[in-house]
Amino acid sequence: MSIPEQLDRLSRQGMAITDREQAAHCLRHIGYYRLRSYWHPFAMRRADGGGGLFRAGTAFSDVIALYDFDWRLRALLADALGSIEVSVRSHLVHYLSNARGGGPQAHLNPALFDAREYAGNLAKLKDNYLKIAPPAAADWDTAPIWEVAEAMPFSQLSKWYKSISVKSIRNAIAGHYWTNHIVLVSLLYNMAILRNICAHHGRLWNRALPAGFRIPRAWAADCNADEPARLYNRLVIIAGLMGIIGPTDRWPSRLLALLDEYPSIPKDRMGFPNDWRQRQFWQALA
Repeated sequence: MSIPEQLDRLSRQGMAITDREQAAHCLRHIGYYRLRSYWHPFAMRRADGGGGLFRAGTAFSDVIALYDFDWRLRALLADALGSIEVSVRSHLVHYLSNARGGGPQAHLNPALFDAREYAGNLAKLKDNYLKIAPPAAADWDTAPIWEVAEAMPFSQLSKWYKSISVKSIRNAIAGHYWTNHIVLVSLLYNMAILRNICAHHGRLWNRALPAGFRIPRAWAADCNADEPARLYNRLVIIAGLMGIIGPTDRWPSRLLALLDEYPSIPKDRMGFPNDWRQRQFWQALA
């Protein structure tokens, strides 16, 4: 379909388009297929089972507002997840390099890691390091852990943490985030998934996420146990972690400001409980 044909189709299905030129610009630069997942929440099914029609009052501008909200939410999350990644990497390097049998090349000591995961993790790390190492960097065989660890993307960082065989090291790292190693493994795995969604500009706001997500006790009272596969619980925990990692950054307050800026966004689709604004966690940010 041409852009005018796309607009005509949306109009026939009941979507109000008050500025065709602006709507055409959005379709041209965002794409009909990509926007379709954002107008789906406004659609309903005809009684005869035919094609989708939009609910009365649905406007193209509503779809763009939802798209803009999701874009800004991903950008905000990417900012926080980057800070969490750097923080966890710093602790991992510190504790491994100072561990017995560790030292500058702790990553090359298989005794510190789960034998089932070590060879695969090391091969991926070496491959990443050789791809990004600047000309003046040390050779792989002599590079220290604090240098090669910079080549760990979030997903690999999560796997390296999980594979540490010394439980006291895992718990020492987890203690900086007010939790234990079992919970932190779950958090890092799930945050790596979020980071991947953000990096690839995927729809996030109402997305179904892995339900097997452990919640740290420190923030359990503010989470929603009825919606384990939605974004809300992850937002609470990320905001809590950012309060530890970057208290002067005021990331949790920036999150709240974004949510308040889009009052029409159906936050129940994100797993927010009805009383979320009355909960102590959010009250403290207001």
